[in-house]
Amino acid sequence: MPFSSKLNSVKPLTIGLTGGIASGKSQVSQLFAARAIEIIDADEIARDLLKPDSPLLKPLKARFGNAIFDHNAILNRKALARIVFDSKEQLQWLNELMHPQVAKGMRARLEKATSPYVILDIPLLIDQTGIIPAHLKSLVDRVLVVDVSPQLQIERIIKRDQRTTLEAEAIIANQSSREQKLTLADDVLDNSGPVEALEPQVELLHNRYMEMCRKPL
Repeated sequence: MPFSSKLNSVKPLTIGLTGGIASGKSQVSQLFAARAIEIIDADEIARDLLKPDSPLLKPLKARFGNAIFDHNAILNRKALARIVFDSKEQLQWLNELMHPQVAKGMRARLEKATSPYVILDIPLLIDQTGIIPAHLKSLVDRVLVVDVSPQLQIERIIKRDQRTTLEAEAIIANQSSREQKLTLADDVLDNSGPVEALEPQVELLHNRYMEMCRKPL
């Protein structure tokens, strides 16, 4: 498949980990990390790209003004999120600005990876049209979806982020649907139950991926 075929002969299998907001991707990443598997987190790279003095802050300020910055000129991510999740146009603009840069950062980290396979934690791997954009598709050998129902997502968002039901629904509506994610999934983890139920599922997938690493892609 894509990215791996372009690397040198010793290369990791790449697993694109995705799922809706509050599906539990971070918990899944931690379980893979506990098995000595490297995690490349798209959100972490995005945060690094928006640190103070980043050149990407200039177009953000030009687009959204001072409302997304605090009194110390530090980006207020929650304020930015509220704006873009209320507008598909604004969200698309932000994604077009950030996604290529995040993909570039992920590629750089992937080239230095040493574990047999690598988890690429990419919340927006699948876009609203139900496809994987080309700049991300070239990174991923398999797609792993963490699956929960929209209702459970809403409950978790309200509890975790102190959002209203309407806000939670708006956030979910601005992401790819559950059906779109499952359509493109090579592997699925069910996270509708307690955290403890993830452990055996991750162990099963870990063993499967390790076996794949022993075979040519």
